[in-house]
Amino acid sequence: MAIDVDAARQDTRGTAHATHLDSAGSSLMPRPVADAVVAHLRREELVGGYAAAAEAAERLEAVYSSLARLIGSSPGEIAVLESGSTAWAAAVSRLRPAAPRVLLGRTEYWHNVLVLRRLARRDGLELVVLDDDAHGQVDVAHLRRELDRGDVGMVALTHVPMGGAQVQPAAEVGRACRAAGVPFVLDACQSAGQLPLDVQELGCDVLVGTGRKFLRGPRGTAFVHVRRELLDRLEPELSERRSPARDAGEGRARLLESWETGVAARLGLGRAVDHALELGPEPIRDRVRALAESLRGRLAALPAVQVHDRGLVRCGIVTFSVRDRPPDRVQAHLAGQRITVSTAPLPPPAAEQVLDPAPEHQTVAVRASVHYYNTEEELDRLAAALS
Repeated sequence: MAIDVDAARQDTRGTAHATHLDSAGSSLMPRPVADAVVAHLRREELVGGYAAAAEAAERLEAVYSSLARLIGSSPGEIAVLESGSTAWAAAVSRLRPAAPRVLLGRTEYWHNVLVLRRLARRDGLELVVLDDDAHGQVDVAHLRRELDRGDVGMVALTHVPMGGAQVQPAAEVGRACRAAGVPFVLDACQSAGQLPLDVQELGCDVLVGTGRKFLRGPRGTAFVHVRRELLDRLEPELSERRSPARDAGEGRARLLESWETGVAARLGLGRAVDHALELGPEPIRDRVRALAESLRGRLAALPAVQVHDRGLVRCGIVTFSVRDRPPDRVQAHLAGQRITVSTAPLPPPAAEQVLDPAPEHQTVAVRASVHYYNTEEELDRLAAALS
């Protein structure tokens, strides 16, 4: 069923104030999500944080069920944290590879690379950057050759890079990892909310997502799925994380959580997930993809604009540059016309630059990221502002 765009915009207060093309950074919350956050804060104002949390216990527990439905997981395999980077590091740091080599893609998120470098120093690991194929996606044939060596302890992949449109062939990677018995960690922070996700089909052992991007949740929310067979390898780092209920097994993934957290934001995350499920992940994907391709066509028609997107399968992120104009200047120019975009580094061309994500190695582009509440008229506005 097609998405009712007019209804979606009426439900999104921010669309009346600006053309928002930055869902890859932080999307606009729908009205029910913002209302859920504010309502809980008002309750905390009246009765205090602990009493308000106790009243919301059933709704808080339902957040895990909603997330499980979103990604084909189970509530006991999910933890809710405060950021995608924190969630990724918390899970990966506790799942020590059983073999010395860790494989990662060229589009791996820079914070993930820094965590892997720290683990490599601590545990004597070797980090191996996989080749890209001709389409700018991870070369699955290269992955299989590396797995055939038999000394791989983990494979890490970012599903959608922060500075690119390509959707990595995660399901193919997952099948290869399952066949080799190697844990597969998928960073889905840019894909959760704009693409359908199913951890069984993807074959990932760990999946990390964030709330503020395409899921349209509040800032300060993220989640991580850890496959049940790996849960016994999780141990808390802080004493405040341990509780008998979490140690008991069914909710063991929650050992990754901190006890003290923002309850209002968690409730907002749950409402955002329910909102996405009500619309349907497939209709969201189809509209986002169509809008992004429409925008690429507009930008490609402008003589001074170069579109950088690659990939056999592309998503709602569109990266481009304007001749003789620095990306931050383009961003500021558009902001002056109430058009919100961001900037992001493009994937580095060399493997050694992936392992050393320093600013001097980065080529930065302008990033426009559409969502289902955007319109063709807003894309026209962006193209006109650039021309």
